[in-house]
Amino acid sequence: MSDFNEKDKNITNSQEPKTWSAEDNAGYMQEDMTEEDIYRMIKEDAADIEPPESLSPEAIEKKLIGVVQESPKRRTPWLAIAGMAACLAFGVMAGLFTYSLIRSRDIDAAPKAEMSDTAVEAPTADGTDSATPGSDNEAAAELSYADVCDIINEYNESVRAQRDMNKEEIDYVEEASSDAAPTSDESAPAAQSENSKSESATESTQTYGEKSTSDDYSETDKQVEGVSEGDIVKTDGKHIFTIEPSTFGYKIHVIEPNGNESKEIGSVIVQNSDCEEIYIVGDRLFAIGNEWSGSDTDINRFGGYGLGKYYGRYREKTRTITTVVDISNAYDPKIETRHIQSGSFATSRISDGYLYVFTEDWYEKEEKYDVDRPEEFVPTSDEKVFDTGCIVRCGEDATNNYMVMTSLSVADPGEITDRLAVLGGRATYYVSTENIYIARPNNANSPYWQTAADVTTISKFRYNDGKIKKVADTSFRGWINDSYYMHEYQGNFCFVYTSRGRSGATTNGLCVMDGELKPLGEIDKIAVGETIYASYYIDNMAYFVTYRNTDPVFAVDISDPKHPELKSELKLPGFSSYLHSFGDDKLIGIGYGDPSKDGSGWDNTAKLSLFEIGKDYSIEELSKLFGEKEERHIADENHRAVFVDEKRGLIGLGLMGTYADDEVAWGGHYVVYQLKGNKLVKVMDTLKDKSIDPKTIEPFFTRGVRIGETFYVCDLEGVKTAYTIGENGEKWKKA
Repeated sequence: MSDFNEKDKNITNSQEPKTWSAEDNAGYMQEDMTEEDIYRMIKEDAADIEPPESLSPEAIEKKLIGVVQESPKRRTPWLAIAGMAACLAFGVMAGLFTYSLIRSRDIDAAPKAEMSDTAVEAPTADGTDSATPGSDNEAAAELSYADVCDIINEYNESVRAQRDMNKEEIDYVEEASSDAAPTSDESAPAAQSENSKSESATESTQTYGEKSTSDDYSETDKQVEGVSEGDIVKTDGKHIFTIEPSTFGYKIHVIEPNGNESKEIGSVIVQNSDCEEIYIVGDRLFAIGNEWSGSDTDINRFGGYGLGKYYGRYREKTRTITTVVDISNAYDPKIETRHIQSGSFATSRISDGYLYVFTEDWYEKEEKYDVDRPEEFVPTSDEKVFDTGCIVRCGEDATNNYMVMTSLSVADPGEITDRLAVLGGRATYYVSTENIYIARPNNANSPYWQTAADVTTISKFRYNDGKIKKVADTSFRGWINDSYYMHEYQGNFCFVYTSRGRSGATTNGLCVMDGELKPLGEIDKIAVGETIYASYYIDNMAYFVTYRNTDPVFAVDISDPKHPELKSELKLPGFSSYLHSFGDDKLIGIGYGDPSKDGSGWDNTAKLSLFEIGKDYSIEELSKLFGEKEERHIADENHRAVFVDEKRGLIGLGLMGTYADDEVAWGGHYVVYQLKGNKLVKVMDTLKDKSIDPKTIEPFFTRGVRIGETFYVCDLEGVKTAYTIGENGEKWKKA
């Protein structure tokens, strides 16, 4: 790792120092301005500025009296930031402010929804044209290995330069505060990380009261009808399949369902990898997860809920494995084949007979990559380096990572059908029956994220018969936090977003774009000062929730794409962080509230709301239920953990809290509610079953599965318990 003195040496050797005038500093950033130019500009600005009295050593010492200081190993990010804010010299702050103005003027000059000049496509791995008939975008924007190498090297160099600069600033702060601040072993509260969002729940395929058959079973919820999504528990109506971490990898359990007499009849061990999602297609099971490799072995955990996929510097050593298992003989499942691709697993879909796997692949190191060794900086699949014709770019900002996409025929999974590497990662994915949309925050890992992260690039890819091609890019001011914020309707693309103005206040909006990602219509400046927490689309209607002090539920009609119309707004105490349709005229909202204050005040207890949608699209809360005091849910972190059977009026989920007779013990339980009239009533709760220890229920890894008239609560090992489904809100009985 190069130190700061070496960096200064490199700056001096690269070019003659440049003197910056006040006129230069006030103008736009020059296109050829380097990181070194900016750094010199800051130093020269700082040298001429007198620090104010409030930032004198004496004033700072007074401010630091009573401040708790932790050892370097225990210092939390927000504490370090607070220290820098209080202690940095005014000159350095002024220089940084000058640079932020330069950057912000560039960003503010861009329109809200800026379409790229050319729409592009990527040829397939075999070089054939994968264009959909009738497409207007036939030209491919091909990147050479030299282009890719330059992009990654330039980005990594900028990260190193910024890291060295930050190190000097932090060292200065620590030196300035070490003598003034008292020490303490008391830990400061850790900053909460933003909830990750998964993308599925559970639905029914049979109307209430019909005869049970092997075809009458629940399946993982589809955000888009016709596009299947993976999960950790699956059923084909004849068997239940679960995945469990094992000593040498993970174990696939095959369970024969028979109420509480269910038993395992077969299993197979998949070595040297984890598993995050499985699919059942005919006589095959597809299992997808990260390989045990490199540094990720120590930090990545089963189910994707560990830290592995969030540590960018280790991702270059991570690969994703798709394992195909022959389950034609449920008593003796056999591994048929395996496919490996670069990157940490992100998500997957099955559509039109093909499995699409999305990974995020990172390339970071201290030295520059050699253009003559593309295997070091270009993704691979099945040990083959991607051809240049299979590499495209998402936006134009610097990056050192890829979104890697592959397709595999579920009928003939022997060879990968197509592959595409997209420069730019850490994205949110939405897949319709014909298109893939990727929303990527610009410069998500840039050293200048403070000024660039509020701009997002959306890229559209068309797929057909397993072939993938890029169609278009566009950028907008704001961000998208979840796939459920996006929707395709009548050939147009719609999304809800949150953005932030110069004052720092947030605002929200909805945009409709055409098939080439050109803006058609928009509603903006909704719920100023609030943030979108959940969204759900039903045909032409977009429903979304924002939150600050109340819980506004908005309904927007996108029937006229050029003039989307806000139909209604309902404000409630508490907030919902998960939305799902519940029949033709109802919505379910799961969030938090305070039952002692009827949902207002501090939001610390799981809350379930039932909304009715009127003929005029008005929204009314029909009923609400609360969990036990300070009980938590994970619907906003993992939608797959929620069971929704709209036709039968059922919703099930796991809750976490403290449950014990003689002592406080952290645990969980699984509950199911059923619609009775216009109210939800609890019909099943594992907490009432004395044979189930709450400490053995982990909501992250617990799922509800229905086969005919029997409801199974499953975990990674298999069936936990089973109940016979009752009618009209009656209590369920053990099956």
